[in-house]
Amino acid sequence: MIERPSRILRIVAYCLAPLALLVALLSWSASSPVGSSADEDFHLTSSWCGLGVRDGLCEAGSDDAHRRVPVELLVASQCFNNLPDQSASCPATPSSVLTDTDRGNFTGSYPPVFYATMSIFASTNISTSVLLMRAFNSLLYVVVMTGLFLLLPRPRRGLLVWASLATVVPFGVFLIASINPSGWGVLSATTLWLAVLGYFETESRGRRVGLAALALIAMVIAAGSRADSAAYAAVAIVLVGILKARPTRAFLVRAIFPVILVGIAGASYLTSSQTRAVNLGGENISSPIGSVPTSWTDLLWNNLIRLPDLWAGAFGAPVAGRSLWLGTAVPGMIWFPVLLAFGGVVFLGLRRLSLRKGLSIAILVGLLVLLPLLWLMRDHILVGQQVQSRYLYPILIILAGVSLLGFRRANAGLRRVHMILVAVAALLGDLTIQWVTLRRFTTGLDEFWPNLDKNIEWWWGLPIGPMPLWIIGTLSFAFVCAAAVLYGWRDGASPRGDACLPETVLVLPESSDAQPAESDAERRADSVTHRG
Repeated sequence: MIERPSRILRIVAYCLAPLALLVALLSWSASSPVGSSADEDFHLTSSWCGLGVRDGLCEAGSDDAHRRVPVELLVASQCFNNLPDQSASCPATPSSVLTDTDRGNFTGSYPPVFYATMSIFASTNISTSVLLMRAFNSLLYVVVMTGLFLLLPRPRRGLLVWASLATVVPFGVFLIASINPSGWGVLSATTLWLAVLGYFETESRGRRVGLAALALIAMVIAAGSRADSAAYAAVAIVLVGILKARPTRAFLVRAIFPVILVGIAGASYLTSSQTRAVNLGGENISSPIGSVPTSWTDLLWNNLIRLPDLWAGAFGAPVAGRSLWLGTAVPGMIWFPVLLAFGGVVFLGLRRLSLRKGLSIAILVGLLVLLPLLWLMRDHILVGQQVQSRYLYPILIILAGVSLLGFRRANAGLRRVHMILVAVAALLGDLTIQWVTLRRFTTGLDEFWPNLDKNIEWWWGLPIGPMPLWIIGTLSFAFVCAAAVLYGWRDGASPRGDACLPETVLVLPESSDAQPAESDAERRADSVTHRG
């Protein structure tokens, strides 16, 4: 009698979790003004021109590299950019006033898909258009994540839940609900490799087709947003190939589709001029510490010892002593817990380390070291100049997921205390960074009172104020965290919940990665999943 209400409670929580996640992200979409994300003037003009020349929105410029766009798109953030004590109450310019500019994706610097999609929502009402774009990106994230969760074989769903929860705060929630194409990169990094992994593993034709379709969507999202996102997508698929490769005809046939996806990623990367620049938007996230060393070896040494700044910066930590974005300082209460949660998930996952998994992790760690060093040394700059933490953020997301491979239960190998700590860290980071973001733009950070509705200098004119918005967003994200813990609760009750099931593909065991045998109950659960 007790089991039935408990089961009903879990089902209700799982069904409501996607809705709660959407509400949390929508609250984020309204937590900052137009122009609040990195290089947003560039992304705004590109979005307004994403569908070509249109009267009053994007008109022909002085030459092929210029367009006439509403001047407000370019100046929206000028009064508060890198001025943390200044609110977003900037004087607005009517959208009918156009100006000629070359600051935009007018020569194919970025892939066109993201901007063309955002351009659907562009109108003469700039604020409404931006809110709609952010809402669409939030909805897209929730739909793709929910679809992947439902299509994945049951033993793989825990990977999606815990890898995403350990990495989504603070960068993820901000970027996903923004008009920055890096938000699409976050979505692709979270979902693509798992969709391809599930595609290789499931025996149900319907699920396999569904996972293939979702992998294609995730690849289009990656290849259509940023060149580096396309490159990371190709790397993710190669890693899955390393994990699942078999010298069998069945594997080779099934591998044709992932190879096509890699081809799409390669085409996007090679045709985008973004590959030849670190930061086309032109924003430095911070100033260098002292002068840049003239000696190549001195520069290499200084960048090596500062390199972890970029990794920690993906979780909100200061990079080269400077703030996260547009002068928004991030307190240690945000980045310290989520950085611990990420590190904890990775190290707990290393308890089960096969040859293939170890090689995959080594490749990801190598990319985290070599890529930023390549960019820094090529341009003769220090950590903190031009190369931004969000460029490496997708690799960290994939690393968290790959680290948990080998644990094929809802808890992904985490004990109950681990799940609670990860959920609390994510919730604490989310509610704090959202409060700081709202305070930053409604009054400026020179005000300290907790009540966000007090002495507001800027707001959208929405029917609710910033304080109710923050409360709704926090409660919604808390529900998501609680649902995640509830999902893995039963498997995390005892050491048996850490059981590592065999890594299989096409029903063939990995001899080099063999793990303790699964129980009869687990085999029955997997069988039902694969037939479903």
